[in-house]
Amino acid sequence: MRILHINLERGWRGGERQTLYLMEGLRDLGYENHLLTRKNDLFVQRALKCGFSPKTIKKPFLLHGPFLRHFDIIQLHEVRGLQLAAFWKFLHGKPFVFTRRVDNMPSNHAFTRFKYKQVDHLIAISGKIKSVMVEWGFDPGHIAVIPSAVSLVSKAQPAKVHKLKQRFSGHKIVGCVAALEDRKDHFTLLDAAALVNRQRSDVVFVLLGEGVLREKLEAKAKELSLNNIVFEGYQNDPYSYYPIFDVFLITSKSEGLGSAILDAFFYRIPVVATATGGIPDLVVSEQTGLLSPVGNAHKVAQDLLRMLDNQDLRQSCISQAYTLVKKKFSISVMAGSYDKVYRGLILS
Repeated sequence: MRILHINLERGWRGGERQTLYLMEGLRDLGYENHLLTRKNDLFVQRALKCGFSPKTIKKPFLLHGPFLRHFDIIQLHEVRGLQLAAFWKFLHGKPFVFTRRVDNMPSNHAFTRFKYKQVDHLIAISGKIKSVMVEWGFDPGHIAVIPSAVSLVSKAQPAKVHKLKQRFSGHKIVGCVAALEDRKDHFTLLDAAALVNRQRSDVVFVLLGEGVLREKLEAKAKELSLNNIVFEGYQNDPYSYYPIFDVFLITSKSEGLGSAILDAFFYRIPVVATATGGIPDLVVSEQTGLLSPVGNAHKVAQDLLRMLDNQDLRQSCISQAYTLVKKKFSISVMAGSYDKVYRGLILS
């Protein structure tokens, strides 16, 4: 079966990583995968490294619609691809699947309604996203919940891990891997860091990610007189940081699923996260981590300190989370679930 994956994002983030994970998993199942993308150096380089040969296109993307006729299934990974496939559905006539990774409700604009009406099957990466789409009006009979996946092969570089451990020697490390944007709510993280700093002087918060809020966040850290915040910026290799984390923290206001949490599970790092979007699909409080209310810096700080100090809790969460991620969130499990959707469409 020939699958065309379309991802026209500009950068390299979780959705692009999941695109390649799915292509790798489907390849193992015997699928012929093709990738249509824009000129995106990071994404293209990683696709080539994985053994795929992307076709890159320029704006206006809609002019490339006739290319879609040559495949059995069109797999869409973001909204620009959805626009392209929906507009040309009358010509290519191929069933297409759209993976939705965000938990906000789509608009009621007529063109938005038109686009989603063309979707043969919608993949929601969390139960929250499915409930949002059903509320919006999408047919629940054409929605499958298929979570994101994580590679079960360590990508951490031992030499880099060693250097990082030396660099932060003598400290407890709270790590966060997230773009510096509004929905990730690093401001609550900084407020929590200030509260933690009042009780412990050995805790350092290491923030991986770049974004439009960096200057404001640095100003906020300075305003709070925080010397326990390290802005690492975007990291091409975030995986080598996970082994040095004592706790993984994410304080999002909204989150489709939170695939960085899956990495923390795999690298056996206990998690403290906010109870929003699809995060509760992963983090069950007192079992696979601790959940804090959105925007509640005091509870976040309390949960962080508890996770740092309570060894029994740490080990229990680490064990249960690692078992969960191996059982339900591998690339092969994800690809197998997509395979069932594809075969159902072809046979229908």
